[in-house]
Amino acid sequence: MSIKEKVTIAFGLLVATILVLFSLFIFEAYESYRRSMMRTRLQRRALSAQTYFLNRSEFHRFSFLILPEQKEMIFDVENNLIYSSTGPHDYVPTKDLLREARRKEMYFTYKTPEWPSPKEGVALSFNYQNRNYVVVVTAYDLNGHQTSTNLFAILLGGNILSLAVIILAGFLFARRAMQPFDRLISQINTATVNDFSFRLSYKAEPDEASYLAGSFNQLLSRLQKLAVSHEHFIGYASHEIRTPLTVVKGMLETGLAYDQTPEATRESMEKALHRLEDAIELANSLLHLTEVEGLNPNRLMEDVNLVDTILDTVGYFQEKYPHQQIDLQLTEVFIENSPRIKVVGNNSLLRTALINIIDNACKYSDFKPVQAVITCQPFWVIIDIIDQGIGIPNARLSEVFLPMMRAENVGTIKGFGLGLTLAEKIVTIHRGVLNIQSIPTEGTTVSVRLPAISI
Repeated sequence: MSIKEKVTIAFGLLVATILVLFSLFIFEAYESYRRSMMRTRLQRRALSAQTYFLNRSEFHRFSFLILPEQKEMIFDVENNLIYSSTGPHDYVPTKDLLREARRKEMYFTYKTPEWPSPKEGVALSFNYQNRNYVVVVTAYDLNGHQTSTNLFAILLGGNILSLAVIILAGFLFARRAMQPFDRLISQINTATVNDFSFRLSYKAEPDEASYLAGSFNQLLSRLQKLAVSHEHFIGYASHEIRTPLTVVKGMLETGLAYDQTPEATRESMEKALHRLEDAIELANSLLHLTEVEGLNPNRLMEDVNLVDTILDTVGYFQEKYPHQQIDLQLTEVFIENSPRIKVVGNNSLLRTALINIIDNACKYSDFKPVQAVITCQPFWVIIDIIDQGIGIPNARLSEVFLPMMRAENVGTIKGFGLGLTLAEKIVTIHRGVLNIQSIPTEGTTVSVRLPAISI
């Protein structure tokens, strides 16, 4: 079901409900007024029955039927009928009704087979010469019920006609309201899958369609950047993997053709193995990046001991680079607050992120001393990795998290351009932030901000 149909149905139901409720209110208001008027007329006729004892001629002069099927009855204190007017004798008051009428005025209704609606009556008492009497007057409000029937028919027909008009008006209203979206949809239907330069054209008006088109164009812009980055990534990755494999193939072919001694063959195989290790390392990095991108942040719920994680990372580098100096510093603020805060995530992933960051700091600073500083702020734990290396050119700072992207000043330093990409994705799935500040030829500071929970 389209939005236009939903709007039409909802609009029709809403207005139809309001009309029906308003019609019911009008009908009930009239019925209440009709009953009140009928009761008043019956009361007046019942009160005039007192003249039966005061002036018989006056009573009979006004005893003509003034309402359809009017019937008057007078009962004495022993509930004996002492007077009954002409008219249908279709109601016999009960003793309970007469007893209640001696205490207060009674209004009642009763059904008869001759009329579709109930007849109405009033019973009230009066005293004459210290004796109590009850007069009962019944009648049928013919004009009132006919007016009610006519009013019901008018309201029913009016509601049906109004509902038809409402549905038509709702459809036209919904169609007109959805025109801007229809235009956007028609443009989208003409777009091709691979055309990331496609943009929606729209009027710059403060309405939802304009906001949607603007947001859609922004999404297309991001997708275009992602597609370009993806193309560069695939091309660079293919090149990086193909290069060592080509070299390995050439070495093995050369060895088969020219190596005459076991020593020469062994040397060729060692060179080929070294190149294969580079290709395997790159493939493993790409696989690790793919695995991290598919992780669900809600499943990283274990408590992380950052100090142990960093000490474990520092120990790893003492084995990998025995002469590399890594200074670990815990600020007083962190030491003071560490017992009252915790970080939730995954120790192994955070260790991988820190290894990639510190490895970059070591390689690109020519293995000068590296600092790792842990501090905290309200709701955050911050790990700063500070090196004294070659830095990152300002023009490349916005691209450091793109996969396979390396700055021009890296020279012959080995790397694949995946370390910071992987680290940034790991920090992001921990709902943290990775910031980089760098000054070329002076050094780089990488800040890992992880959300902290008070305990």
